[in-house]
Amino acid sequence: MKTIRVRLCFLTLVTLLLCAVCLAEETLISPADTGAVLYAEETFSLPVDAAPGYAPNRTLFIENGYEDDSITVVMEKYRENDADYNVARVTIASPTQLRTALAGAYGTKKTNKVSKLAENNRAVVAMNGDYYLNRTGGYVVRQGEVFRKTPTKNKDMLIIDDLGDFHILVNSDPNQLKAILDSDRTVINAFTFGPALIIDGMLQEMPAKYEFNIRGREPRSAIGQLDTLTYILLVVDGRSDQNKGVTVAQVADFMSRMGCVQAFNLDGGNTAALVFNGELYCDKSASGERSISDIIYFASAVPPTK
Repeated sequence: MKTIRVRLCFLTLVTLLLCAVCLAEETLISPADTGAVLYAEETFSLPVDAAPGYAPNRTLFIENGYEDDSITVVMEKYRENDADYNVARVTIASPTQLRTALAGAYGTKKTNKVSKLAENNRAVVAMNGDYYLNRTGGYVVRQGEVFRKTPTKNKDMLIIDDLGDFHILVNSDPNQLKAILDSDRTVINAFTFGPALIIDGMLQEMPAKYEFNIRGREPRSAIGQLDTLTYILLVVDGRSDQNKGVTVAQVADFMSRMGCVQAFNLDGGNTAALVFNGELYCDKSASGERSISDIIYFASAVPPTK
């Protein structure tokens, strides 16, 4: 009997070890092309609310990037059209890491600088949003909360769903919006600005008329989706002797060459700002930063170690 009990204990131990190995293999998913070691979304996820993400590990920042188990950011600069193009390439493990933040409670007129909002929300990288406070219309959703339900026909709309996928609606098309709202997807963030730059891989023709000047050379900002949970943030410098600014068509062409399948123009001019590791990653001084209502940012989902 003693021999039988020993054998049963041994078999039980082997079974438990095999179960542990299988569980580990199911948790780990293939690393992204960027080299980040990404894990299952259930492992690295943030709540869909207005709270900030986890503080990034300061020791993991390098001059032109950041990488932990949940996020990879690569910063790049290009020179075209007498202007500097400042780019952040971002890959995340969970769509909850693509987040937005407001300078103050909705309904107030409070504003703040992009760099300060990035700091307050523990952003790895951040950029300006659509500055919704400058308009009374538009479909405004932030972190799953609907603040405004008035689509503006003379502007395009960007919707980001619960999978982190982009949907761009030309002229804020109400039928397309209804189709998304009636689908099994949830709208997490929605922006009204534009124009649309790239839709489903197709470079868009710039409209003959738009609510603001899209043909002049100005500082510009745009956001694009490259692939599943992979994005580009772009801010182009302007209004200086060194940087002349660009047209929106030039921004669209650049985002197309970067490989975006979806891309959307955001508020430019003095609003345009890109912040990485707490510092402005564009030709703008801290004193020259504009105080605005909202940002788009990417956060780490790795809890700090104690």
